[in-house]
Amino acid sequence: MGKRFTIVLAMLVVAVLVAACSDTPSSFGRAFRGRSLDITVLAMDRVQELRYTNSYGAGSVDHHRLRPSEDGMELVLVRLRVANHTATSHIVDVNAQAAELQDYFQGKYLPVDVMAQGQTWARVAGAWKWEDNDSLTDLLAQTQGADITDPPDWDPGSVRLIEVGTDGTPPGQGFLVGSFKLDRGFSIDGWMVFEVPAGTEFRSLRWRAGDSLTIPF
Repeated sequence: MGKRFTIVLAMLVVAVLVAACSDTPSSFGRAFRGRSLDITVLAMDRVQELRYTNSYGAGSVDHHRLRPSEDGMELVLVRLRVANHTATSHIVDVNAQAAELQDYFQGKYLPVDVMAQGQTWARVAGAWKWEDNDSLTDLLAQTQGADITDPPDWDPGSVRLIEVGTDGTPPGQGFLVGSFKLDRGFSIDGWMVFEVPAGTEFRSLRWRAGDSLTIPF
């Protein structure tokens, strides 16, 4: 894959209590073409809690989770492929305004900042606990150590370990966030996370990063 990650700390999400959407729209798996980009929705999942793990090699691992910000909400994970079909080179800045889920009642939902809203299993005042990411003062020092333990109720079988490095992650196994340089004929593939009222049905996804197009559901 010809891609350049500016953010490598935010790897694949494998959730607890994943519930796949009951009906798969016919638009899933189909590329929708804009002026320069092809956008494909590959999958959509609904979760109550998102857990993921970064693996740094030599057995070094950290643990993260993301929950809805309030009762009555759920997380929706959308896997997307973004391909450059025209331009010699195209910069795609996938930020908080890059995509928008739209429901049937004019509701619009933007991507969640996973690192800002999430929590990390960290050592605080000598004890391991879930800590808000924005409260951490030294991520590496607080999440590593010989005495690290798995969080309570953490099932390694439901969490994928991803090697973090300058080459990013395997296709489809990372968060789609950051700035990417796409040469013609190349693509990126990853997940975006949205927070919506539980049970919300969607009519479309609007893509706005480096191009503008709508994918109907």
